Amino acid sequence: MTTTVDPIASVEPADSGEPADRRAPADGRAPAVLDGGPLPELPVATLGAALLRAAALPDAGLIHFVRPDGGDVSMTYAELLDDARSILTGLRVGGARPGDKVLLQIRSEREALGTFWAALLGGLIPIPVAPGTVEDRAAAAERLELVWEGYGRPWVVVGSDGPAAIPAMDAVGSWLGRVGWLRANAPADEFHQARPEDLAVLLLTSGSSGTPKAVALTHRNIIARSTATAAVRGLDRTTRSFNWMPLDHIGGLVMFHARDVLLGCTQVHAGFQWILDDPTRWFDRISRYRADTTWAPNFAFGLVNDRAEQLSGRDWDLSRLRYIMNGGESVKARVIRRFLDLLAPYGLPRDSMHPGWGMSETSAGVVDCVFDPDAPEGRFVEVGRPHPGVTLRVVDEHDRPLPTGTVGRLQVRGAPITSGYYENPAKNAEAFTEDGWFRSGDLAVIEDGTLTVTGRVDDLILLNGTECHGHEIEAAAEELDFVEPSYTVASPVTVGPDGGEQLAVFYHPRGDLPPGEAARRIQERVAARCGLEVGQVLTIAKEDVPKTGIGKLRRAQLRQQFEARTAPGGVG
Repeated sequence: MTTTVDPIASVEPADSGEPADRRAPADGRAPAVLDGGPLPELPVATLGAALLRAAALPDAGLIHFVRPDGGDVSMTYAELLDDARSILTGLRVGGARPGDKVLLQIRSEREALGTFWAALLGGLIPIPVAPGTVEDRAAAAERLELVWEGYGRPWVVVGSDGPAAIPAMDAVGSWLGRVGWLRANAPADEFHQARPEDLAVLLLTSGSSGTPKAVALTHRNIIARSTATAAVRGLDRTTRSFNWMPLDHIGGLVMFHARDVLLGCTQVHAGFQWILDDPTRWFDRISRYRADTTWAPNFAFGLVNDRAEQLSGRDWDLSRLRYIMNGGESVKARVIRRFLDLLAPYGLPRDSMHPGWGMSETSAGVVDCVFDPDAPEGRFVEVGRPHPGVTLRVVDEHDRPLPTGTVGRLQVRGAPITSGYYENPAKNAEAFTEDGWFRSGDLAVIEDGTLTVTGRVDDLILLNGTECHGHEIEAAAEELDFVEPSYTVASPVTVGPDGGEQLAVFYHPRGDLPPGEAARRIQERVAARCGLEVGQVLTIAKEDVPKTGIGKLRRAQLRQQFEARTAPGGVG
């Protein structure tokens, strides 16, 4: 594939009566647009109707929860509905009414899902808040209070292992209490009659240091995305999925759980940290539950690769695993090929990996394709075509169409796309074009009918006339065996009194290679792979690498911390 790489590419606007997304660029080439085609007929109008339908199915699958000790707790969809009905009564007794917002900070997966569905059945708007680990209760309480204050002091529900009360919330009547108390009520028999265009959930973003933005998703957004994906990938009631991403995240809650409720299929949920502590548990459980569908960001497959010596001698059967979604961050062909090779002895199909693209604002993944491990390796990995109901385009910095084969800014519109950030007109004005396209913040190219995402606009590093994405530099460094995977961050940093910029690479070392020799090898590898000079190589503790709730790097945050420490008068 030959592409023109220019992240700020610009063309003269074509003077024609065609819609902006179809208007030919000035050079006469076809505009970079991909249309996923018409949306299939939706099976239900609201998420509540989806749960009621699943609960009534005689052949619906089970919902499994893997306990921290590795044991299993399972429930039927009818039991999930019963939990939700009882919790809904508790919410109503506490004073919650249709249209009210309710914060959910719940660690137990079963309790989190029961309360989520209770809110939907009652016409409330759930806002899941990351509960964190048992060890960081203070941080979790601080996060909860930040969101509570930022969104008008809504109702608050915590898990049965949460605090009995938070005084500030209790004092103003926002505190609804622990799930265990709410679930002790008689089950509700009447449910709110939602409409497809009603808000279903507000999902918090992870990119800001203040009050996080809340992505507003309607019932129709989520059902449209789930229906289209199921149609494209052949998912149905016989599907058996395995998820270990948090249920306050779009991937765990919407891309997997809500979709699987719509299907009425078997779904398995394990704890995020439990898998991170030993990534081989992921495929041990996939084999045990005979799962055929799972997902993770690319870094997780690298963690499995890093355990290569521990993979031999397993009694796994991965032959049923046909749909592995790889999304949420840049996809690396070398990592995928190594992963497929390592797990091939256990029957993992070579066509099981599906690179994809999506975000909270698109109701999760809306683009994907089958990865071909035998195709020539390029700089970036294709992520495929949009699902039905979704249209993509690539434009310049002025929202003008670019021709196919040119890297530009990726925009999207369609049935699964959010209408905006909740009560945030300033951010919505930045996020949407005048004609309704959502600005994703990604750079991409469309060619030969497929989309390739190259990276984030704000992740592109340009130094001394050479440009490269941070994720490319990090991948190059992590090819070295003394660099711990998933803890490498590449970023330009401001140094010195004159405010000049250098490329810094932060990494977590392993082994006993002297720091000076390690720095030299990293500099050589980055120069060879990316053509950039690394000015500073710095070791960093794992706990000091800022990450999102699903393990994605927060590069800008680390840069800010570094520059604050090294600035004149900064605290080192």
